[in-house]
Amino acid sequence: MKISNKKKKDTIFAPSSLHGISKWIKEYRDRFSIDINQLEKTSRDFLTLNKSTSNKQTKDKKQLNNEDDDDDKTLSRLRAKHKRSNQKKELVNFYKFQMTDKKIDQLEQLKMKFELDKQRITQMRQQRKFKPF
Repeated sequence: MKISNKKKKDTIFAPSSLHGISKWIKEYRDRFSIDINQLEKTSRDFLTLNKSTSNKQTKDKKQLNNEDDDDDKTLSRLRAKHKRSNQKKELVNFYKFQMTDKKIDQLEQLKMKFELDKQRITQMRQQRKFKPF
């Protein structure tokens, strides 16, 4: 293998004679070059347009709010009702023993009510205010 002692010439490529990596680097830089004046102009145009549309929207909303106060109240009630109905419901009596316990409690409550009614009826009979027929 021979090593040459010749120095490579430094060549500066003109824009028309760019090839390979140097061409890609130039295209990349050109793609992301920013004209500040143009950027400022487009941003100001966008901001003024956005401000005018937001002003129109707020005016429209205020007008609708004034016209539909009653509708808003009913809508808020419906939303609140919907929110309550969509809340996560707990599993009550998930296990069988819970269901049997609940049934037993209900039967006991019915028995207690029946006994209380019996006592009331006897008291009314004694006072002669109770006339079932």
